[in-house]
Amino acid sequence: MAPARAEELVAELTAYAAEAGSPLEEEFGPAGELADQLTRREGADTVDGPGDGPDTWVWTADALQEVELLARFGGQGWEAERLDRLGRFVCRRDRQTPLRWSYRRETTGGRHREQLTARLATEGWELFGTWGPFAYFKRPEAAVTGPAAQLSAPPAPPRRRVYFAPWILVTLAAAVAVAVATVLLAGSGAGLTAGGLLGAWAWRSAARRHTG
Repeated sequence: MAPARAEELVAELTAYAAEAGSPLEEEFGPAGELADQLTRREGADTVDGPGDGPDTWVWTADALQEVELLARFGGQGWEAERLDRLGRFVCRRDRQTPLRWSYRRETTGGRHREQLTARLATEGWELFGTWGPFAYFKRPEAAVTGPAAQLSAPPAPPRRRVYFAPWILVTLAAAVAVAVATVLLAGSGAGLTAGGLLGAWAWRSAARRHTG
């Protein structure tokens, strides 16, 4: 990979890791595997010439915002290919002929999910990922509007990758602070138990992404 492009990728990954706040290996996997994936992608993109490959973007949101965000980004030509192991949306957008996409999220599981997937397939909907009780479907707008689904001037790829409501972060921070105080005042065993219960309550109350 060209040194300039390598530096650019490192900067992008560093910025994402700082925003996500998770351990690096949890976010990206083993360094060697990540390097292999990136170099393979770069090689595939350069076959068609500079600037001809697709844009790629990975993002996540809380459960209260993700449906609205999927609609917004689908209207900008982003196709969600899958959910990764952390539940993030892995998206791509063709640089030459970007098309609008529609999305829907359904709450279903087991045999009902299979029946729903089969029924929606007759309307052009494709299942691209599941997480907990949620099933995510996509459909190209071209299936409904034809040529009007093509974008002539799509906006630049978003720089932001994490979309959590501020009150969710405040709630979780407060739960952590109370848990620490409980540990100090009540002893490690009882404190950790109480802190864990409080943290679980706060996590559920904050409507964490994909837990409903």
